[in-house]
Amino acid sequence: MTLPGSRPEAPRRAPFVASTPFAEASSIIRAMPRAAVQTPANRPMPFHQMIRLSDVVHGRNNNFHLLRLIAASAVLFSHSFPLATGDKHTEPLRAAYGCTFGSIAVDLFFLISGMLVTMSLVRRSSAVDFAKARFFRIWPGLIVAVLLTVLVLGPVFTTVPLSTYFTDRATARYVYLNLSLFKAVDYVLPGVFATNAWPSAINGSLWTLPWEVRCYVALLAIWLLLQPLKRPASLGWAVACVWVALFASVAWSLRTMIIEDAPARLWLMFCSGAMLYLLRDRIVLSWAGLLAVVVVVALAAGHGMAFGIVYCLALPYAMLCAAYLPGGPILQYNRLGDYSYGVYIYAYPVQQSLVHLWPTLGPIGLFGAAMVFTLLLAVPSWHFIEKPATGLARARPKPALAATSLGDS
Repeated sequence: MTLPGSRPEAPRRAPFVASTPFAEASSIIRAMPRAAVQTPANRPMPFHQMIRLSDVVHGRNNNFHLLRLIAASAVLFSHSFPLATGDKHTEPLRAAYGCTFGSIAVDLFFLISGMLVTMSLVRRSSAVDFAKARFFRIWPGLIVAVLLTVLVLGPVFTTVPLSTYFTDRATARYVYLNLSLFKAVDYVLPGVFATNAWPSAINGSLWTLPWEVRCYVALLAIWLLLQPLKRPASLGWAVACVWVALFASVAWSLRTMIIEDAPARLWLMFCSGAMLYLLRDRIVLSWAGLLAVVVVVALAAGHGMAFGIVYCLALPYAMLCAAYLPGGPILQYNRLGDYSYGVYIYAYPVQQSLVHLWPTLGPIGLFGAAMVFTLLLAVPSWHFIEKPATGLARARPKPALAATSLGDS
């Protein structure tokens, strides 16, 4: 996703804030002088310093490219265990915490997407521009990945005759479902990886993409329904109501299941990301705040339902701190590009190919080898497919009312 350039916001009337402890704290934060809540320079943030999210969210000095690459690599790492052993329970975190490196990474993807996509919609203030931007970010890279899988990887590894492979309805179904993202994705190509430790799954990572698209559609639908009101803050209140319902659903699910299996988890993460942007004037980031979050999560670790609830509340703040607090040389990574999507959509078939060729390769060896070969596909995918495609979708963000945050009239 390409972050819009920074534009000054139009003057706004002071919002009405109810007299509650949370509201009073929000009022204090909003009243803090700019000397106390500063926009960071391109250098590491001192431990005692605080920054207001609204001061940095529209800029480009952030670590989202790097965060997404780390998340995509974590998915690759997490998948290395079941793909190498055939047992998903060998993943290091699952038994102890009810989540995996991969599920945490997917949650980060949905959080980041929820925030940046909401910012894109609010600032563009155009359903057509929004839909075009989302299409060009997801489908061009996906189309190439699916076609390479079907036309190159499949014929190389299939155990059935090529005439059977190309005429089998399963091949056409794989292409249709994985490119339409309409209902669900398909994992099977005729005769491919049937003898692997985790058999027949070609690209298990694609399952999140239909959910991502559904989140886009839901956000756009809410925005369109609220347009007749001509009150920018109404989007914030609507999303807040949805967030409360989703959080209650996830909390209820945690009575009987781990956080990774909660049905509404991805919806909640996307909605939480949207709320971060809509509450940007009331969110203050600091290393001290991040330390407090880490301590609370550590205390809740291993406590089932309590850990799941704390996890859902803590991860959004931790993501923001990781994105905006570290500065200095780490920001130079942004010069390289956003390779995360390519890593995400290519890693799984690369891993399955390596396991097929080298069945005794263990999880750690698989992770290292797959990372190298996946980057060889992800890097050109960004520079020659994804980046040019996102350039086609760029539209000038609209100022003034479109940038109003939750609580403003």
